[in-house]
Amino acid sequence: MNYTLVTGASKGIGKAFAHECAERGMNLILVARSQHLLEELAKELSNKNVQVHIHSADLLDHSVHKKIFNWIKENGWNVNMLINNAGIGFHGNFNEKPLEKHLEVMHLNMDSVVRMAHEFLNHSDKNQRRYLLNTASTGAFQPVPTMAVYCASKSFVLSFSKAIRFELKKQNVYVTALCPGGTDTEFFAPAGMEKVVKKNAAFMMKAEIVAKAGLDGLLKNRNTVTPGLINKLGKLSATFSPDSLVVPMASRFFDV
Repeated sequence: MNYTLVTGASKGIGKAFAHECAERGMNLILVARSQHLLEELAKELSNKNVQVHIHSADLLDHSVHKKIFNWIKENGWNVNMLINNAGIGFHGNFNEKPLEKHLEVMHLNMDSVVRMAHEFLNHSDKNQRRYLLNTASTGAFQPVPTMAVYCASKSFVLSFSKAIRFELKKQNVYVTALCPGGTDTEFFAPAGMEKVVKKNAAFMMKAEIVAKAGLDGLLKNRNTVTPGLINKLGKLSATFSPDSLVVPMASRFFDV
């Protein structure tokens, strides 16, 4: 029996992924920090006729990735899909924020993604097709002032995903980077971005739409998925315009 492992599953896009996978009959292993929210989500999915297992874990813990996959192995579950979705960010000028906050963003958004992907690829069945989705961001396409470390970390995720996609193409592994723009989730309040959300409310997408687009793209073996026309146009603009134009324009969206 195959399972899809979703990190950051208790809220936002991760929760939407859990619902989308369940609607498609995929058995689930859901990982997040909040045991309470995971239990609530498992109850929500209880009528979907799929197996759902939950594991409360803080992915900032350097050893937790091995613990998760050891737990999976002990239970005899075969994970053939990893949705590497957990991530954090915050808003503000780089030098005005504590170094520890920057390092947390870097660890969860980069180190944890690499650790989870490595464990998955080395603990899953190499004789069947496997799927790996890493959640990046439209912020990966350009530097963004006041979101400097977050967007740099998402650029890493995008580059990393593209590189291992090429490495793994002969091993029957699909790798996709999901690059959503602003999405209506709980991400923004802890990041101190309520005013940014209010300013850009017209551009916000629903998490359910983002998750569906990401899962569709992964199953079709898409290199990257950027949901929404505005986000696609922004990606093109960032790709083909000089930084002298792109960086000030990106700054306007976050200038409050």
